Order: sequence, then C-alpha cells, then structure tokens
Amino acid sequence: MKLLLGAAALAALVFLGDRLLLWMEWRGWIDYRRTDPGRLDPGQVGPAFLAIQGLLEPEKRHAAEEQTRLRTERTADTDA
Repeated sequence: MKLLLGAAALAALVFLGDRLLLWMEWRGWIDYRRTDPGRLDPGQVGPAFLAIQGLLEPEKRHAAEEQTRLRTERTADTDA
C-alpha cells in the first residue's frame, strides 16, 4: 500500500512540476516544451562549427574561411 501511495505522490509531483514549467514558459520566463525550436538562427551556429573543424582539420581551414567570407558578402549585399 505504501508503494502505491508513493507512486501516486510521485506521479502527482511530476504532473504539477510540468504544469509549473508550462506556466513559467507561458509567462515568458523560460523555454520549455512548447517553444518553437526554429527560433535559433542557423547562421549563428555555422561559424562555431567551422571554427571547431578548423582546429580538428587544419588542412580544410582555408575552404571553411572562404565559405564564411562568401556568406558574409552575400548577407552584406542583401542588407544594402
């Protein structure tokens, strides 16, 4: 009987914790379950991976730098 009550209490605690986190997300305090995963701009992540690849594979660094330069030029042309 104690095991059943403990399991029910744990389930209630998990449910209430989930509700609390969803409420906090609704208020805009955190990103939890219902936040659109597409909010991260892929342009922000790419250069970081290129930098890591440049450390791991130095022979490919020139190609990565060239790709970054071209992407930057295209962005500057569209902004102007």
